[in-house]
Formats: sequence, C-alpha cells, structure tokens
Amino acid sequence: MPAKKKIRVATRPSLLAYTQTMQTVELLQNANPDVEFEVIKFSTKGDRVQNRSLTEFGSTGLFVKELEHALLEGEADIAVHSLKDVPSFHPDGLKLVAFPEREDVRDVFISRDGSTIDQMPEGFVLGTGSPRRRVQLADLRPDTNFKEIRGNIDTRMQKLMDGEYDAIILAAAGMNRMGKEFQEKLLLDVDQCIPAIGQGAIAIECRDNDEETIALVKKVNHEPTMHAVLAERAFMAEIEGGCKFPLAAHAVVSNENLTMIAIVGDLKTNQFIVEQIEVSIEKSVEESTKLAQQMKDTCKVKGINFYL
Repeated sequence: MPAKKKIRVATRPSLLAYTQTMQTVELLQNANPDVEFEVIKFSTKGDRVQNRSLTEFGSTGLFVKELEHALLEGEADIAVHSLKDVPSFHPDGLKLVAFPEREDVRDVFISRDGSTIDQMPEGFVLGTGSPRRRVQLADLRPDTNFKEIRGNIDTRMQKLMDGEYDAIILAAAGMNRMGKEFQEKLLLDVDQCIPAIGQGAIAIECRDNDEETIALVKKVNHEPTMHAVLAERAFMAEIEGGCKFPLAAHAVVSNENLTMIAIVGDLKTNQFIVEQIEVSIEKSVEESTKLAQQMKDTCKVKGINFYL
C-alpha cells in the first residue's frame, strides 16, 4: 500500500495552544482520514518572555513569527494559531486558509469567592494585561485597581488564589477548550466587554502555493466564522492596531447579513467610542474598513489618542 500523506503541524508549546492544536488536528483527521498529521512544537518570543507586559514589546506577531518561519523554511506544512494573536498583515508566501467553528467569544470575570463584577468591593484589584479589557471594565467599575498579569490559565488562577489579585479576566474559549468549569453568571456579555478581534477563533495557516495542503485544510473551514473574522480583521488592518491600545471588534453572521460592534479607546484617559454596523456579507469587509476610517476620524475630533 502507498504511504499516507503526512502533514506537519506547527504549534506553540503552551498547554492551551497545544490542546487547541490537537483539537484542530482531530477535526482535520476526521475530514482527511487518509492523511497522517504530525504535531511539532515551536517556542515563540511571547512564550519565552514572561516577565514583561505584552504592550511593552515593540513588534507584533509575538506568538506566531516562529511558526510562520517554520512554514516558510519547509519545517512544517500548516500552523495552528489563536486568531487573536495573528497580526493583520502576515508574510509573503503565507495565507490563512481555514477557520474552524468559533468558540464562545466572551470574557469571564473570575473572583476568589465567585462574586460578579457588580458584587466586588470598592477598589478591588483586577489582574489583566489587556488595554481592551481595562478601558471597558473601568467604565463598568471606575473604582477598579488594575494590575498586570501574565501566564497560562493555571498560573493566573494560582496567583488569584494566592491573593495577588481579587479577580482576573480570562477568555471563555480558552477555559472551555481546557475543560475548566465556571459559573454562567461570571460571563461578561459582549455589550459589557467587546471581545478581542478574532477571540474564540482558530486560524490555520499554509504556504500560499501548497494547493494540495490548502485543499485538505479547507475541509474544516466554517463559513459564518470566516466571514465574521475577516470583517473584524479588515477593521483591525485599517486601524493598524495590535495589543498596545484599546481596540476590539466582534462580528456575527445571520443569514446573508453581518452585524459588527467595535470599540477604539485611549488607555490614558479611559475615553472610548463604540459603533455598530449591519451590512450584507458581500460588503462586510469593505464596510468594516469604512467603519474603521470613520472611527479614526471621530477619535481625532474628540481628542482620543488611541495610538499613544
């Protein structure tokens, strides 16, 4: 019998990244039973440097560059990413090919005693390194004291239990993928905290000339997820944003229409603006780009310096 085709899959070594990669490989295996998948771990700069805030780094792609290098050098055939980690512009020769069905996009507010954000005492200490979360939660609870936090889910949970923080914020998608239980009441609705662009979504990246691998990977693409995240990423590309300032966009597809809510803010003043559009899927990327242009203009008028 002829040997099975082998696909080498690049992943980050963190437990969450590896777990979601294996879940993605299971989807790929079910869709391509005659293909063998080999998972290879590549450590990224974001994995290696844990003692600095992500906003301090001068470049983007902290969690994807090494995986993309492996693709370009022929060391791997596909890479599995958390889409929220992927910059809006990626290297020549590569492209995002498929987006499996999205997980829960919401954030989870986790406190030591199970209190919701409304029930927390005045001046409580909240662990988060996300400008997006900070500016929105400061609006919900202006008395919040924010403190930087890094590390995987278990590390952050342990820091919470050890009393370094009164509460932390985690993505529901990561909690679900890792089988971590939490109370439904702790989920923050999208209108309370708009999720990060691409949050809850997985992206599979390939070399753009590897047509055979692209065909195999596309079998796990989920079209509503694809349309939603492409609109969000079009917004991000026009804003030219990353993780350094408050920026978020969340799109939902229903029938032939797409609804997107977006936020841009100023971390120094906690000012922000929120806008929403409803457009046809066909025009969603174009209209998302226009929305970003409009919001940049509004920020200038209102003196919201989101790039600082």
